[in-house]
Amino acid sequence: MVSHGGSEINTQLPKRPLRLLIAIVVVTIQAMVLWAAGLFSVLALFQGDSSSLASSLFLTGLVLAAAIWASNIFFGLATFRRWSHTAALVLQLIAAAIGTASLSGEFAQPLVGWPLVIMAATAFVALFNGNIRMLFYGPTGR
Repeated sequence: MVSHGGSEINTQLPKRPLRLLIAIVVVTIQAMVLWAAGLFSVLALFQGDSSSLASSLFLTGLVLAAAIWASNIFFGLATFRRWSHTAALVLQLIAAAIGTASLSGEFAQPLVGWPLVIMAATAFVALFNGNIRMLFYGPTGR
């Protein structure tokens, strides 16, 4: 294609730093786990494994809504949408809270809690960086 000497518009997205790629991978894994939990919950509903249909429907809807939200955050991070940076940080705070709660109490599940805490901390540290913030809130952020 030939340029006619006018000012050209740069339509390329900024380069993705390693920290952002790490955060995108973590959010992707979280979204896939939520989708798997939602599918498992739907299958359990159809098999009649629940003692309360109303609570099972509500929890299934909640898990599927969280899966949609995490998937949306993934797509937002991948395309440098301004809103996705804050949403990803909130997702990590929620994951860390659930992971921390899973580590103690009568029904503690350390095999669930530690991966949640470690992944949330990894993504939070990766996203909580001035250079990453500038990609989303700087002159090139949308």
